[in-house]
Amino acid sequence: MLTEEENEALCRVGPGTPMGKVLRRYWTPAFQLGDLPEPDCPPIRVTVLGENFVAFRDTQGRLGFLDELCCHRGASLALGRVEDCGIRCLYHGWKYAVDGTIMETPNLGPATFRERVKHGAYPVREAGGLGWVYLGPPGTEPPFPNFAWASAAADEVVVSEIIMDCNWMQAQEGSIDSSHVGILHLDTLATMGSGPRSVGSFDFAGEPWDLDMQVPGGGRREPGQPPRPAVWPSADNAPRIELENTPFGFHYAAIRDATEPGKKFVRVTAFVMPYTALIGGANGAVIVVPRDDYSCSTIGVFRLPPGTDTATAARRGIDKAVWGPEPENRKLRLPKQDREAMAAGLSFAGFRGGNRVQDGAVQMSSGPMYDRAKEHLVPADLAIIRLRRLFADSIRLLEAGHDPVGRGEGCDFTQVTAASQLIDVGQDWRDLVPGHLGSKEPAN
Repeated sequence: MLTEEENEALCRVGPGTPMGKVLRRYWTPAFQLGDLPEPDCPPIRVTVLGENFVAFRDTQGRLGFLDELCCHRGASLALGRVEDCGIRCLYHGWKYAVDGTIMETPNLGPATFRERVKHGAYPVREAGGLGWVYLGPPGTEPPFPNFAWASAAADEVVVSEIIMDCNWMQAQEGSIDSSHVGILHLDTLATMGSGPRSVGSFDFAGEPWDLDMQVPGGGRREPGQPPRPAVWPSADNAPRIELENTPFGFHYAAIRDATEPGKKFVRVTAFVMPYTALIGGANGAVIVVPRDDYSCSTIGVFRLPPGTDTATAARRGIDKAVWGPEPENRKLRLPKQDREAMAAGLSFAGFRGGNRVQDGAVQMSSGPMYDRAKEHLVPADLAIIRLRRLFADSIRLLEAGHDPVGRGEGCDFTQVTAASQLIDVGQDWRDLVPGHLGSKEPAN
């Protein structure tokens, strides 16, 4: 449980806020590269951390990320012309280079002004289908998080983005909450082939219901086929959480009693400050970025199965389910909840569309900004408690003149991974993620 003041500090992200200052000290994945596909294509408006920017790709293919409003009279550069290695404001024709240099001022002849004034511009990097920007003070950039999937070829990675009408922490906390997976996502597990399961006194038959659902790894069980218990080899809905801090943030293991004697089911999730979760059982990452205090982008970055090409992906429907629609249509619109299917025991949650729709439904149901003073946490929420602690520590460190935590100094981001595995009861889960360099906290 948090106080009202602590909750405000955790959730508010605009310029000058404690969390806003912290988030600006990390590389922020701000837009999809697919929205700027070629040199001199139309620019895009980008809303991130409570501010509006314009992103564009110039004639030489270089990316620019600038303050949206022209520094002359405040017209939006998102309306501008991208041409001849710059972006030109429509209002009076002022033209800017990708680094914010003022190239032309048609209504002002002398060059003196252009030489002493520069438009707001920010470092930008391309990786993993995303444009990453650094919005902190110049010269304070941390190491770039060069994840293994970030360096994959463009045709090996799929990126999808949904915009949710809720504060970003409601989505972020969901990414590192393991105990909900075997409950909220029963329909997904049924489609994958887990078979019958129980939630308290409710017995779920586990027959596939949402037959259009895209599931992790592409594996599914058609109605009438026998279950595949190895998909989720545990009936334990109350995992034990073990966690450690790491150079990139923290990682934790959700440990469940397995149905097979002498085994335990372990899901290891890595959280890379401040946006990225590599979740046990997934082959990529879930990135949650605040647009403002009351909306966020949830970005999925996943590697296609080896040998899958674009045409095959399209035939499987991955382009619709994973790549996402045009930017202006990315807001998550929930389907109608199927209460009849729920009453008949055919569906647990009643929402078609897989994990992201199910997650979005419950996370947005808490309202635009949930009041955490009203919650009652349990041991299964230890990872959420650790997440909040790292953010609170980062706020205090930055206010004291130090860097926030988990900026990755000395970290090899290519070794950051996740795991979901059935292991011997006596085996250490850290063996599954040796590159994380986790460190236990000293006893008090």
